[in-house]
Amino acid sequence: MEESKRYKTMVKQTMGKKKNNKKGHGSGSGSGLLRMKVRKLQILIPGGKRCNHPNLLLLKTVDYIVYLKLKLRLLKALSDSL
Repeated sequence: MEESKRYKTMVKQTMGKKKNNKKGHGSGSGSGLLRMKVRKLQILIPGGKRCNHPNLLLLKTVDYIVYLKLKLRLLKALSDSL
């Protein structure tokens, strides 16, 4: 529940800010590589394709990493108890 509140707050904040600064977008081969890496991350993270802003995608990624660590800890505890 906390994750969804934080996500909605971040969406409101980022959608309210419109930047006209196009410096660095599309200039050179680095931006294509970055775009490709972002798309790969969007595929790996559940719900990542809905994130249309890199900051939101990074928040989702952090939340997913925490989730996986907790799941791993739980599975280790279960296997140790057997």
